[in-house]
Amino acid sequence: AIGAAGLNAAADFEQSLNVVQQVTGATESAMSSLQAQAIRLGADTSFSAGEAAQGMLELAKAGMNTEQVMASISGVLDLAAAGNLSVAQAAEISANAINSFNLPASEATRVADLLAAAANSSSVEVTDMAQAFQMSASVFASNGQSIDDLSTAIAILGNNGLKGSDAGTSLKTMLMRLTAPTADAAAVMTDLGIQVYNADGSMRSFQDVVGQLETATNGLSSAQRNQALTTIFGADAIRAVNILAGEGADEFSRMKEAVNQQGAAS
Repeated sequence: AIGAAGLNAAADFEQSLNVVQQVTGATESAMSSLQAQAIRLGADTSFSAGEAAQGMLELAKAGMNTEQVMASISGVLDLAAAGNLSVAQAAEISANAINSFNLPASEATRVADLLAAAANSSSVEVTDMAQAFQMSASVFASNGQSIDDLSTAIAILGNNGLKGSDAGTSLKTMLMRLTAPTADAAAVMTDLGIQVYNADGSMRSFQDVVGQLETATNGLSSAQRNQALTTIFGADAIRAVNILAGEGADEFSRMKEAVNQQGAAS
């Protein structure tokens, strides 16, 4: 039985690497390097060489070349261990985040740290982060927002009971309402002094926008606040807005510092 299990594991390992070569078109030399790295990771981490190879396959399927796969896989294994995920799950989550924000593959370790630190610093799990990213990352990235600010916002929302895809959808809608407001919403934003764009037309940082929302709604009665925010954000995004504006700029800064803890995944 032990011998059969070993043969099966070896077959799975070879199969994963064969598919990596098919997907990436890698040379024999590059595949030798990948194989050696997978074997080394199997010896140095809590995961087997076969699991490392499976993670490499998922990264390759997400569009990474062999050099990018080699740069990313260590961060993926850290994330899998930190989030109690399979290596394939962690690879998919990492690759999606990296691709959404157009980050270099070498940022995989930092992405793993962000996701793990957000989970460590709040009531969300890494899977909650992944679901929220799936709904909101592309909109944040296309508006020049950082992966750090998105991770911070998701952690704050999670501490207030808004998690997973619900948090991501609310954040996505919030940003879309800010960047393309209706005429009525634009008028209210002007009255409140909310300025989303810099002089050069680029969007201000999400952290800055949260601070403006906090300042703009201070001193308003509950009725005035609800009317203004509903006009700007609608029924869905107002959930995220109320939480973020209520927590304010100080809490955003505190959580951002916690989320950026280096080495959190390892």
